[in-house]
Amino acid sequence: MPAKTRRKRVTKSPDDRRDDILSAAERVFGTTGFERATISELAEAAEIGKGTFYLYFESKDHLLGALWERYVDAIVSTAQEILAERDAWWPTIDRVMSALIGHAVKNAELHRIVYGSANAKALELCRQANQRAIDLMCDFVEQGTHAGAFQALDTRLAFRMAYHAADGLLDDLIAQSDDGIDEPRVIALVLELMHRALGDHTYAATPAPA
Repeated sequence: MPAKTRRKRVTKSPDDRRDDILSAAERVFGTTGFERATISELAEAAEIGKGTFYLYFESKDHLLGALWERYVDAIVSTAQEILAERDAWWPTIDRVMSALIGHAVKNAELHRIVYGSANAKALELCRQANQRAIDLMCDFVEQGTHAGAFQALDTRLAFRMAYHAADGLLDDLIAQSDDGIDEPRVIALVLELMHRALGDHTYAATPAPA
């Protein structure tokens, strides 16, 4: 009887192995669902043993939190690049919010996984990651307020209100839409809200496609 063929062991760096686990998690969570997915299934999809999985993540919750943190890292990196260009205050806000919306639409499946099936512990890890992007933009808004660009009773709170409104709208649209999202229309509506929240009452939104 022929001996069972063993899978060839591949040596990878810790960063590459971690990326493998994250990529496997997106596939497994997207098909099996967060609650039903097991560590064994996740490990098998990443082509590692369960023991190796625990070298990188404490639990499924931390794995999902890491997936969302990677998503937020991309948002923060993009925002930092835009801020570093030192464009005028309003065009910068517009570009960041447009990029945020585009990134959310591109990662719609991850949104569905996180907000549709994650438990309270995983959601808290995701909330903590989100706060980094919010704090970065709130600091920018505060600088713009001192420069006289933004006006509101409290511009930091006004920005957070508009940001969370946009985030909530995207989550709602992603959860309900199977035919895709009209990204230009959503961007136009969010920018109109942001300008009004931060005191630009003369802003004329570009008409969104009907």
